[in-house]
Amino acid sequence: MINRRQSLLLAAGAALAGATLPLRAAGDSVWVLPSDAGGAHAEALSALQVAWRQSGRRGDLIVLESGQLPAEGHPGAVVTLGSSALRQVHSRAEAQADWARVPVLAALIPREAFTAIWRRPPAWVSAVYLDQPPERYMELIRRVFPKSTRVGVLLGPDGQAMRQVLAEEASERGLQLTPVTVGHPDMLYAALRTALADSDVLLVLPDSTVADAGALQRVLIAAYRQRIPVIAYSPALVRSGAALGLYASPAQVGRQVASMLKHAPQAANWPASRLADGFMIAANEQVCRSLGLDVPEPVALAELIRRQEGGR
Repeated sequence: MINRRQSLLLAAGAALAGATLPLRAAGDSVWVLPSDAGGAHAEALSALQVAWRQSGRRGDLIVLESGQLPAEGHPGAVVTLGSSALRQVHSRAEAQADWARVPVLAALIPREAFTAIWRRPPAWVSAVYLDQPPERYMELIRRVFPKSTRVGVLLGPDGQAMRQVLAEEASERGLQLTPVTVGHPDMLYAALRTALADSDVLLVLPDSTVADAGALQRVLIAAYRQRIPVIAYSPALVRSGAALGLYASPAQVGRQVASMLKHAPQAANWPASRLADGFMIAANEQVCRSLGLDVPEPVALAELIRRQEGGR
C-alpha cells in the first residue's frame, strides 16, 4: 500500500530456471534480463522464479543471459534486474516500434538511477525501487537512538521532495531533520562538516551526488571520528563502517517483483512504481561497540518495525 507521502516521493522522481524455450513474440511470456550473472542478480532471480511457480501463473518466465537481449521478437513483458539491463531495454524501446509498448518492470535499481535512464516513462514502464520508505528510516532511528533527536542527511540538488517527506516523518517522531544540500560532488566535504556539526545521527541515502564509493568511505571515516553513527542503505556500507543498514535483500526484491507481475503481461493492469516492501537491518557490531551504542538485535528490531507497519 502506497501512502500519500510515498506517492509524493514517487511522483517527484516521475516456470522455468534458465529457460530454453523459443522466444515467442508477445503472448503470455515474460522475459527477465539481468545485468549480471551472479551475486544479487542471481539471488533475486532465484526468488522470482520460485514465487512465479508457486503463484500458478500461466505463461512462461524466460530468463535471458546477462546483457543478451535477443535481436528478434519481443515478449509480452520484460523484467530488468539492475541499471545496465534497463538501459538496454530503454534503448530497444526507443529504436524499435514493436518494443515501444512492451511493459517493463525494472528492479534492483534505486529510484534516482531509474529516472536518470527513463526520464519520462509511459504508464507501462514501472519499477520496484531499492529505496526504503522515509518513515522506515525515521522509525529505525527513533527506536535505536531514543536520546538522539537531530538527524543529519546529505541530499543532492534534486532532493527537495525527499527533504519534505523526511522532515515530516522526523517531526512525527520527535526528531529534527538537518538537511544539507550538496550542489556538486566537489561540495561534499563542506556539506558533510555542516551536517555533522548539527547532528546526532547521519542518514546516508542512495543519492548520486554522494554515492561515489570513495566519497562514501571518507564520509564514514569522518562521521566515525566525530562519533556520529551512520545509518546507511546497503550491507556493503555497514561492512565499510556504517553503524546500521536498512535495505531490501535481493530475495525480497525478487518476491516483490513476482507479486507485482500478478496480472502481467496485461498492460492495462500494469503496476505503478513503488518503493521496497521488504527490508532487513544489519549492524556493524564493532562500530556500534566502539561508539558505545546499545543496539537491539537486528532481526528482532526489523520484526518490531514490520509489525508496526502491519506485518509486511
